[in-house]
Amino acid sequence: MPIPATEQTPLAILAGDGVLPLYLAKRTRSAGREVFMLGIEGTTSKEIEQHPHVWLKWGEVDKLFASLKKAGVKQIVFIGGVKRPEFKNIHFDFGMIRNLPFVFSLTMGGDDTILKNIVTFVENKGYSIVGAHQVAPELTAEGGILTKKKPSKIDMTDINKGIETVLQLGTMDIGQGAVVARDYVLCVEAAEGTDNMLKRAKNLRQWGKGWFNRRHGVLVKLPKPNQELRIDMPTIGPRTIELVAEAGLNGICIAEGKVLISDKQQTIELANKLGVFILGLDIDSHSS
Repeated sequence: MPIPATEQTPLAILAGDGVLPLYLAKRTRSAGREVFMLGIEGTTSKEIEQHPHVWLKWGEVDKLFASLKKAGVKQIVFIGGVKRPEFKNIHFDFGMIRNLPFVFSLTMGGDDTILKNIVTFVENKGYSIVGAHQVAPELTAEGGILTKKKPSKIDMTDINKGIETVLQLGTMDIGQGAVVARDYVLCVEAAEGTDNMLKRAKNLRQWGKGWFNRRHGVLVKLPKPNQELRIDMPTIGPRTIELVAEAGLNGICIAEGKVLISDKQQTIELANKLGVFILGLDIDSHSS
């Protein structure tokens, strides 16, 4: 559900890497609402400093909530890529120490489990978590074919296999993506992320290419069943397109309305240039 335009308190944006946090900030301010940027040292772009902001180290819990209170924030958006920090890079302030049971909960389980624990922790402090897709629905993938190139019948067979694979793995909180070529699962995404999975797929390209060195195979990128989309919506962007092309794959299938596209226009233009299709499917109706 979109966030009402009448909301007047500043929107806090906890910014990971990439351009999406900056886009969301600009979009929010153009709609007449102020933003308050939360930057993670070593991760977030320095460009957030054009907006009201604070820089945080991992573990600065007291500083986080004191900053939110001072800024008059009620709602928080998490957007942009974030990697789990190494233990040596965590700064233990008093807020971190007071919440050690929560901290230890972040060392166990898959991404979805950890992120749901974070949502519960923040909401118990009196703040509301909203999804980037609720603030800027245009960031998500539309349904249908988004590129000049269209998937073939063979591609659709691979897509169906990929959807089945990702949904099955998702029930175990393993990953959000799979690469399938000629009805054969080449690799699945685990802790390494989509980019590294696609690099592995490149090394397996002899299985994905058919006669005359033609491209075969697809990347399927979907949310896990019951995934907390407000804080962890799958994302593709120009780099995804580059890696798909380098891996010798034909295209990408993503979930309509449930996958963010970073630099959407650039992503689609690059896909057209490199001969990669992008297909948005209504996964709920497709898998029913």
